[in-house]
Amino acid sequence: MIDTHIRSLLPSWLGGRGHETFRPRGTSSRVSRLAAEYDADVDAALQRLWPKARIYHDREFTRDRADFLLVVRGRGVMIETKVKSDPGVFRGSTLPPLLDRLQRDGRRLVVLVNQGDPAPARDLVSAKLGDRGRIVVWSGPHHDTDLRQAVEALLQQTTRHA
Repeated sequence: MIDTHIRSLLPSWLGGRGHETFRPRGTSSRVSRLAAEYDADVDAALQRLWPKARIYHDREFTRDRADFLLVVRGRGVMIETKVKSDPGVFRGSTLPPLLDRLQRDGRRLVVLVNQGDPAPARDLVSAKLGDRGRIVVWSGPHHDTDLRQAVEALLQQTTRHA
């Protein structure tokens, strides 16, 4: 039996490209595993919904940069993923450093949370970014319409806010 850590290294040893892995996040292995799976699912959804878009991944853990930059028709939208291990309320307590930076930069942001009630975090995003921020509960292809609507609404904004 091969250890899963070693298995993840094998494609690079064999010269193959292998599946891109996302940075683990959180403090427990369960949350880190859920976050990595969620990021991979979000990446697949972005590719599925905007097949001609450029998608950039932030490979370094930092609280003040979004996980993805989606560039569609020459316009960018930052995508931040948040994983909750329970279906409770999502307050967005980890969002302020990112929101502060995006508020200064004038960038647009969609926060994707896998489950829960995002109302308190929605208020936080709205207070910092106004109409340049959205929060969407996205847990799979059945929520693709909500994701598409949020991103497209931000892409249609004609001015970059100061």
